[in-house]
Amino acid sequence: MDEGATGASAAVSDFYRARRRAGLRRLMAQLGGGREQRAISYEEVRKRLQAVESARHELQDVPVDAIVGSVGRYNDFTREFLPRHDAAVERWVGVKMAMTGMEGVPPIEVYRVGDAYFVRDGNHRVSVARQLGVAYIQAYVTPVHTRVPYSPEDDPESLIVKAEYADFLEHTRLDELRPGADLRVTEPGAAERLSEHVSVHRYFMGIDEDREVGYEEAVAHFYDTVYLPVVKAIRASGILRDFSGRTEADLYLWMADHRAKLEEELGWELPGPQVVQGVAGGQLAGEEERGALLRRLAAKGDTGEVSQLADDLLVAFDLGEPGMTALEQALVFAQRERARVYGVRVMPEEAPEEERRRTEEIFDERCRAAGVRGQLAVVAGDPVTRILERARWADVVIANLAYRGRGEVEATLARNVRPLLRHSPRPLLALSGAVTPLERPLVAYDGGPRAEAALFAAVYAALKWGQHPVVLTVEEWDRSAEATLDRARDAFERYGASADYLLRDGPVAERIAQVARDLDRDVILLGSYKHNRFLEDVFGGVPEELLRRAPAPLLLT
Repeated sequence: MDEGATGASAAVSDFYRARRRAGLRRLMAQLGGGREQRAISYEEVRKRLQAVESARHELQDVPVDAIVGSVGRYNDFTREFLPRHDAAVERWVGVKMAMTGMEGVPPIEVYRVGDAYFVRDGNHRVSVARQLGVAYIQAYVTPVHTRVPYSPEDDPESLIVKAEYADFLEHTRLDELRPGADLRVTEPGAAERLSEHVSVHRYFMGIDEDREVGYEEAVAHFYDTVYLPVVKAIRASGILRDFSGRTEADLYLWMADHRAKLEEELGWELPGPQVVQGVAGGQLAGEEERGALLRRLAAKGDTGEVSQLADDLLVAFDLGEPGMTALEQALVFAQRERARVYGVRVMPEEAPEEERRRTEEIFDERCRAAGVRGQLAVVAGDPVTRILERARWADVVIANLAYRGRGEVEATLARNVRPLLRHSPRPLLALSGAVTPLERPLVAYDGGPRAEAALFAAVYAALKWGQHPVVLTVEEWDRSAEATLDRARDAFERYGASADYLLRDGPVAERIAQVARDLDRDVILLGSYKHNRFLEDVFGGVPEELLRRAPAPLLLT
């Protein structure tokens, strides 16, 4: 047998090997309840993505694995360009002989859509190149422009999703109005829901401004004031890491879907970023964000932003003296930070309706008088449970924990001091007496991670409000108090803020309370200062001891 016949025989064997692989792929797809992955139709992609072909083309080396479809022969090959019909054997063998012999073959012709390529001429050459394991093949490439990125990994469902997004961009022109905006989604129908959000926003924008709002104006305003704040919160919280394969726009829509249910359960209307914070379960401002905020304040003073330290305050109150003190303290805090106040009053199911209405009227009246935005939820159940389940949706929790000694009548929340101190997912401003202006902070600093949050609040107050905090470290046997105090001093000096620094020894809670009293401090910022959990359960911890002794509210970070 001559060399040519041997080569042809081998090529025929290679073709039928490729055919068997194609048949195996089809069988596996059927057994798995799916469909065979055929080569993708270029025309379908072009029409769905509203793509526009360029008038130019150039010779390039094209990655063979990135060739996913064909202009006219997509039914003849699989997605991997395995032949699907025996009738192709003669053409396939001829191409194989030419590609492996002296004759060679001319470059193929392809369209490039995003990072994927579609064969205009040369389907069999691509099929043979795949069988030979060739990494690149020469091709005349015609670029095809589309607003939506396309990749070789995209399947038919992805094409539907991208087609819908292309329609969204064609309709809204968002990519022109806000270059760089990326609202890509991963589910069919999601882009249409984004369009609905824009239309609803335009409708209410027109009502608010009492005029006809142009569609493109509404698109830009929706992106700037509704979508982008939520996405910034998503980025800051890092929550997208828990939603593998999803996009920011996916998570925005998910938050929007769950927002109505949350508002019904909580009894409050929640801004989008606040929903993100609650779902993320952690503070939006981490160490890096805190540093960035302090640097801005140090450079420019008051940033002029609505709020920085706390946007949303949760206050647990009733109409008695301790409860109303908590509400008044919350209003003082809200005025200083221009924050929203979310009130919660826990009442028995059988409580008179008149008492509920009176609570709502007083809450609304106090908020209006203070110039503070407020919302109230009146709920039944266990007080601690109701407070804690709402705490994650706020930045700071405020409650009057007026402490009474054992055997005395406790205030509404006093019996719940320990659970609130232990389990609040947000900083807790615990009152034990009268309302204060929160102008003269004392920071009880032991260098622990939670104490760093308290120190941040103090530096913030010094920079934004011109306050002069006192930083106190109480010497304990297991650490260097002077080194700890030096760390606090470095933090203030780093941002050009000033404070006084004190070092004391002795019982921690007793010394903190004594310094607060002697120096007339009106709020105590406390980080960790926690001991063995078992011992705290038996004897109580520093925060509980301070609630007995301190002359000022305790902000527990």
